[in-house]
Amino acid sequence: MSEEMEKRCSNCGSAMAFIRREDIQLGEASVLLGVWPNIRAGALDVELWGCPRCGKLDLYRGDLFEEQEEDRMAQTACPACGQLHDLDDPKCPFCGAKNPNI
Repeated sequence: MSEEMEKRCSNCGSAMAFIRREDIQLGEASVLLGVWPNIRAGALDVELWGCPRCGKLDLYRGDLFEEQEEDRMAQTACPACGQLHDLDDPKCPFCGAKNPNI
């Protein structure tokens, strides 16, 4: 993830960590039609980001990050501090613990 893409938590100011991309179902179920209105309404493509420090979650439109998704390195969680960092980092950039995946 590039420096200009870094998202900061509006609650505590920590760097937000990318969790995953998800489709959120739109619409609502009704007594008469059941879930058919949901199927017709479609889904919203979002990116889910979380603050590892305070737990705040943020949603961002997924279609805004289409080009950037291809350039993003796969992430892994540090076994010592839990922060997400690039899978090929030899050690955690946050606490310095050795990356067990290398």
